[in-house]
Amino acid sequence: MKIHFILVFVFYVIAGKAFALINPNVLLIVADDLGVECLSMYGGKSHPTPNLNRLAKEGMHFSRFFSNPFCSPSRAQLLTGRYPFQNGLRVVLHSKQQEDIYLRPSQPSFVRQLKQHGYATQLVGKWHVALEHKHNTICDFGFDHYQTWSIFDENGKKTTRYWNPYLLKDDRIIAEEIKERYGPDVDLEVSLDFIKSSVKNKKPFLLYYSTCLPHYPWEPTPDSKDRSYRAPDPRHKGDPKYFPEMLAYLDKQIGIMLKSLDDLGIADNTIVMFLADNGTDTDLVHTWADGKKIVGGKGTMTDRGTHVPLIVRWPGKIKSNRICAHLVDLSDIFPTLCELTGAAMPAQKIHGRSLSPQLLGNPGQLREWIHIQNANDRQLRSGEYMLNNKGQLRQVVEMGEPDPREIIGNDSDAEAFARENLQAVFDQLSEKR
Repeated sequence: MKIHFILVFVFYVIAGKAFALINPNVLLIVADDLGVECLSMYGGKSHPTPNLNRLAKEGMHFSRFFSNPFCSPSRAQLLTGRYPFQNGLRVVLHSKQQEDIYLRPSQPSFVRQLKQHGYATQLVGKWHVALEHKHNTICDFGFDHYQTWSIFDENGKKTTRYWNPYLLKDDRIIAEEIKERYGPDVDLEVSLDFIKSSVKNKKPFLLYYSTCLPHYPWEPTPDSKDRSYRAPDPRHKGDPKYFPEMLAYLDKQIGIMLKSLDDLGIADNTIVMFLADNGTDTDLVHTWADGKKIVGGKGTMTDRGTHVPLIVRWPGKIKSNRICAHLVDLSDIFPTLCELTGAAMPAQKIHGRSLSPQLLGNPGQLREWIHIQNANDRQLRSGEYMLNNKGQLRQVVEMGEPDPREIIGNDSDAEAFARENLQAVFDQLSEKR
């Protein structure tokens, strides 16, 4: 009997360790409006971000990761692994008149896949693939719990996200009880509580921390020397001078999260992924590695509007201080998380390709192109060329260069080859599946 008990105990210990190995925790951090020119690991010179630098040094960052030019289509692509023309959310949601435009729950969701695999799931921060006051679809996409900034109140009035925030917590408005607080602080507090409770319950977790930082309105943070300024209206951009302080505050929050993982003893079994939804706002200018000034390109289908950071850390699994130069876009996050966690892929087809091979040092299926979309404007980008859905071919230009011009006239052999190949991809992506 004693031997039997010991064998059963050993079995459960081994099974528990195996479960932990194939079910790592996931901390997915999505910044709002942050191009690569803001971060030093990509060549930016304007902002010290020690905690993001640490994350990059302890993991891998991708030097050619691309989003869409605006928030809502990017977030929908991230969640579904599908490009906007297929997931149905092609435009950014910014008006109450758009309340019936939203991402349908019939679309695939990486959150749903992880939940079905036994994960505790929580969304904190910005949702922005539906206007929650009419269509609250958050739980339909697989989240057990959430706390989000609701862009409009029930009367259609634009709300605040930073000081005196208007937040929705599991379908309950909590604006009054947090009236004097800073929104990102409330979000961080809820995030850390979720991590601790998941560890206590011995359940793998997915925390989708979709911070509002450093999106406008640019206002003082709790660390600012003068905290008196407020944007005159929620629709006002505020004062750009506060952008550096807001980015520093985001970096500080990431540091607190990393410390919490260390303190709980789960850092080695937690995948931390940091990315952004689109490029930096056009009212902001930052210094690039060679001294050039980079004007933010949010809303444009250029590098400045779509070239965003992606940093992934998983100690002991992903080698430290690595850079991956492969073409990657937001749709690739879905299959990557499923493969790394052991979760099943959905029955529906998606556009993404797993980055697990690159992350774990194995050969992978490399992309020859990525897809970018804004409303009905679409663009395919290879290593050297871009072709849009109007048949215009351009050469790829990097950050700090003038916007690319259409190649007009007789194509060279290389240009003709690129046009033919990219058009073939467009024809394939136009098929309804």
